Amino acid sequence: MKRRPERTCVACRNKSSKEELVRLVAPEGGGLLVDVDQRLEGRGVYLCPRRECMREAVKKEKISKALKKKLEGVTPEVLESLIYEAHRDRFFSLIHFCRKVGRLIVGREAVKKELKRGRVCLLLLAEDLSARSKRVFEDAKVPLVEVGRLEEYGEAFSTRPVGVLAVTEVGLARRLFFVAEKLRQMERRNG
Repeated sequence: MKRRPERTCVACRNKSSKEELVRLVAPEGGGLLVDVDQRLEGRGVYLCPRRECMREAVKKEKISKALKKKLEGVTPEVLESLIYEAHRDRFFSLIHFCRKVGRLIVGREAVKKELKRGRVCLLLLAEDLSARSKRVFEDAKVPLVEVGRLEEYGEAFSTRPVGVLAVTEVGLARRLFFVAEKLRQMERRNG
């Protein structure tokens, strides 16, 4: 089994796999960027997606020290919002890309049909989907993530509210899974 790269959270000093942490980068022009895909060049720092770690990192200037740059106007609330919005934007960007390349199935009946065919790699259910509708997909033999709201998905596709989506390509499913998991963790831990 291949080992996954580990990194250390700048705040709590716990080691975790790269995918479980948030990478922050200070670009040459100043400011702070959230490197959702963890591919940007430059000095970076890793942080747990937990409110306590964000507060600790900002309060004790651990991010500034690790990046070797003074960060102006970064409060725990600003950092939390920056991280959440970057992941949310990336999530919906990936959703749109999946749809554009024909790898996204939208709607309960269409997803059930593709599940029977064995083509689904990832199920996405809206958090506010009814318990009855969620039960239909409990026994699916594919990864399932509850993230987002019915209205958010509807707005993303300029349609009525949508609560059931499926991705049919492994690589895209894996990328979406990690971004969705981070969003879900932040929502669960922080609110």
